Amino acid sequence: MPTTTLNTPRLETPLLKWATTLGWAGVVPFVVLASLGWSSPQDALMRPFALGLLSAYAALIAAFVGAIHWGVALARPLDDRHLQRLALMWGIAPALIALGCLVMPRTWGLLALALVMLLARAMDGLLWPGYARAARAAAWPDAEQWNRLATTWLQLRTRLTAAAVLCLAAGWASPHFGAP
Repeated sequence: MPTTTLNTPRLETPLLKWATTLGWAGVVPFVVLASLGWSSPQDALMRPFALGLLSAYAALIAAFVGAIHWGVALARPLDDRHLQRLALMWGIAPALIALGCLVMPRTWGLLALALVMLLARAMDGLLWPGYARAARAAAWPDAEQWNRLATTWLQLRTRLTAAAVLCLAAGWASPHFGAP
């Protein structure tokens, strides 16, 4: 059995544990800000401020999840030029779309940002398996690790996306947007 195969799980586990820990830590601002959107009537001034921050934070996270694709494409150039171009183009799309969401009326912007999060997860579902296939096709020595990374990353992304979308929906449904 090659050495890389024996070492892969040991090397992969700490990285994925850190990614998981940091990913869930990144959900905390979503939860806190969405919760503040439901603050008591005495804190009515806090609601629009918190929901504005929720929108801004969601836009930042959308930019981050898109930018990951630039990192992948630039760190290890892919033999599949179509996949590489798609990764680079998609890498900037969430930031640009999210920017548009920030200038919408906040009620629509929160919903649009939730859709951006879902779209970003859908694109991850398209691109990450493509990266794993490209690694196998190019006979990269760590091709199997790319396959496991794609699978594990997509599972984590699904959970993180669900949490973010639920928080954006909670912000949208908050009393701030209700009738006076």
